[in-house]
Amino acid sequence: MKKEHKIILDLLEVYLEKNQSQRFGQALFNLGINQFQETTDPRNPNYNLRDIHNDSDLDIVERIKNQLIWFESQKNK
Repeated sequence: MKKEHKIILDLLEVYLEKNQSQRFGQALFNLGINQFQETTDPRNPNYNLRDIHNDSDLDIVERIKNQLIWFESQKNK
């Protein structure tokens, strides 16, 4: 297992411990691991999942960390 894999799994574990009512797939999506394709027309949203095959593990770690920061900032409002 690569170091980045361990980081992703550890972040996911902490998130799931704090959010035990969420299903595994919800956690993947909520943490930004899976994402919808971007749309250019907001009146016509695209609900297809984006292919993350070319995303580096570090990109995924960064997305997860940004989501966790955003979740924390929402608690303080």
